[in-house]
Amino acid sequence: MSHPDKQTRHKVAIIGAGLTGLTAAIRLAEQGVQVHLFEASTKAGGRTRSFYEKQVDCLCDNGPHLLVGAYQATSKLLIDCNVAHHITWQPNLQLPLWHQQRGTFAFKPKAWLPIQLALLNAASALPGHGKSSAIAMIKLASTFRDKMHENYTVKAWIMHISMPQLLIDDLIEPLCLGAMNEHIDTANALSFRQVLRESFSSHQQARLGWFNKPLDKALIQPLSEQAEKLGVSIHTRSSIRSLQVEHKHDTNNPHIDIQGHSFDSAIIALPAYATDRLLGQNPTCETRVICNIHLWFDQQFTFPSPFIGGLGTTGQWFFDISSQMIDPPHQQGALRHLCAVISADQQNIDDLTLVQIIRDEIRLIANNQTLNPVHYRIIREKRATVLVRQQEIGQVLPDALIDASERPKPGQLPATIESAVQRGEKAALLCLSRLKL
Repeated sequence: MSHPDKQTRHKVAIIGAGLTGLTAAIRLAEQGVQVHLFEASTKAGGRTRSFYEKQVDCLCDNGPHLLVGAYQATSKLLIDCNVAHHITWQPNLQLPLWHQQRGTFAFKPKAWLPIQLALLNAASALPGHGKSSAIAMIKLASTFRDKMHENYTVKAWIMHISMPQLLIDDLIEPLCLGAMNEHIDTANALSFRQVLRESFSSHQQARLGWFNKPLDKALIQPLSEQAEKLGVSIHTRSSIRSLQVEHKHDTNNPHIDIQGHSFDSAIIALPAYATDRLLGQNPTCETRVICNIHLWFDQQFTFPSPFIGGLGTTGQWFFDISSQMIDPPHQQGALRHLCAVISADQQNIDDLTLVQIIRDEIRLIANNQTLNPVHYRIIREKRATVLVRQQEIGQVLPDALIDASERPKPGQLPATIESAVQRGEKAALLCLSRLKL
């Protein structure tokens, strides 16, 4: 529970129990605020959720996530909730890649070198690269402090420094798709530059990690339990369709009326399109699809790494989910579970053909032509992320109402787990400030 000395009479409603809403709820409750968290679904989690696949007796996520050592807000939240061990971290950055002609290799900065030199060395050591890639990395870094127009694209940025096409294909495009969910032709350069700046500032920041349990168990349940321990009331199956801001006759402070209950403040932690609908304003955000192709095999085989980036493949990232999980095999199911991810998916491929394409690519990566999945599940998150764009000025909200929805602007981090946590933290701080706590 929150500390008795911090308990207040203030009541705050949070609409949306995704990662942003849960984060805001925990931080407010830590300060003694009475928090009511409303979620339209049957459980918390939002897009960071898991589902049970009955045919293979397996709890799995809509799609896998890679975390970066630079995710400080996420790491602190998990530490505060005593579940930091639910992430498996690389000791040092190793980005495994596969190309049909060049086979399996890795972008692997040497840990004993200063990070800047290590990155140059790692780029030049990639097969088919050399000094030209190292020089291009230097040129790229030299522009980190340059002024850029808000609409400058990643492609325009790297063309400006004459980056070799092979370095674009092997590193920049995969990193851009993974971080921004958008191709370099249209992805915002200011935000991608911020991603690179934060992610490669040190060896500690650059390493990658992944959840070693399904998201329900690794993240959402622990955060929900922590929120409830702090006194947060979580209301599932509670769809909020309207908000009423009213001024009580005995006070100058506005109140928010939700389902007949009065709150001092409300935080909207919904997807942007849902927030626009709730506020009665026109949709303003552009989104992109992420396609996750889950395959289960009953064969034993070797896969090069817990995850690997595909170059020149339909699947962009391939995750060996079974090797990432730490639960005993009987809890995962006896089958081998792999998942291929396609960011910014705009291909019109029927499901069966797509499964066959991904199966053939996995056969090549695993060097095993006998592999055949016994079951598959394709999950397309149609509005997986809001793209980084200059945002239209929406309606001015009263101080009692805080919009914490995902609307990244040029120069801000794109839509990631880290940005969701940061939005929750920021909304909680703003709410506390307005409540004068």
